[in-house]
Amino acid sequence: MMKKLAAVPTDDFEQAWRRILVPGAIIGRFELLREVGRGSFGVVFEAKDRQLGRLVAFKAVKSGRESQVMFRQDLLQREAEAVAQLNHPNIVSLHDVGTCESGPYLIMELLRGETLRARMRRERMPLPEALEVAIEMAWALDHAHAAGVIHRDLKPANVFLCTSGQVKVLDFGIAHVFGVGARNAVGTPAYMAPEQWRQGPQDARTDVFGAAATLARVVTGQLPYRVTEDRSAVLEPGARPRLDAPGAPPQLVALLQRALSPNPEGRPRDGRAWLDALLEIHEALDKTQAMTVEQRAGARSGARAKTRTGERDDRQAWRSRPVVFAAIAALSAVAALAYLLLS
Repeated sequence: MMKKLAAVPTDDFEQAWRRILVPGAIIGRFELLREVGRGSFGVVFEAKDRQLGRLVAFKAVKSGRESQVMFRQDLLQREAEAVAQLNHPNIVSLHDVGTCESGPYLIMELLRGETLRARMRRERMPLPEALEVAIEMAWALDHAHAAGVIHRDLKPANVFLCTSGQVKVLDFGIAHVFGVGARNAVGTPAYMAPEQWRQGPQDARTDVFGAAATLARVVTGQLPYRVTEDRSAVLEPGARPRLDAPGAPPQLVALLQRALSPNPEGRPRDGRAWLDALLEIHEALDKTQAMTVEQRAGARSGARAKTRTGERDDRQAWRSRPVVFAAIAALSAVAALAYLLLS
């Protein structure tokens, strides 16, 4: 099929590909219902698993020249390998993988909501909410780094705000496992660390830079370093991030300055260190501002309501959340298995 598509004239390639992956098509046990999004290399459909009767996300490579398609298929396979190692409530789940006549595809959990990029385009995010989103991203990084995986493309478009209030990190298409020679200059220029630009060694601190650049963009409304298509100010001698954030606590600005350091040695060492620093700031901010339940609920559609009885240990509250989600997931799996055995 790939050779057949490659033989189609370039002008007709997109049209030929669309005849294969269209709403209503049946791919294995999955029925494509509607296209819900496109990324740098993939197209995502809402689909129905006709065997299990559930809705899922069907992700395949989007059309292009043969060389582009082959490259995107490699990224899709890399994403599957990376996500398969990870099981965390703040990372999109992979259900299955497969191939069809149009190439490989991934079956992932179907998310409802919007990306952080879409939210930023619509309105400015309040600082407390931005900090909570950053913390949930940091939970995902902590888990990924503990498993030896670095994301390498953290940006608002790869952060999903679910209607339930949960935050999910998406798109591990250029992820790397520690020690596998992550030296190529891939990523999104506006959020790339200098070692990515220079094709130098990359590790967990590369992700810390991307996460900090994302948070800085949300808080300040601008990128921390000026970027053109082939150059970033972060590469200039003595570069310092632009962090004009009126109202932001000094400790947050100081943390962003460290995390956005051109020198990886100056950044928090990994997702855990980044998470701990954010939790400290969250706890301090929570105590000083003493936000009410109503204010928190109004900050983000579907945000978690929190009761406040005197002084609360936010660090413990945040750290207990993954355990709760994991317990729920385990109970769901047991229930599903019991159903299959009894049916």
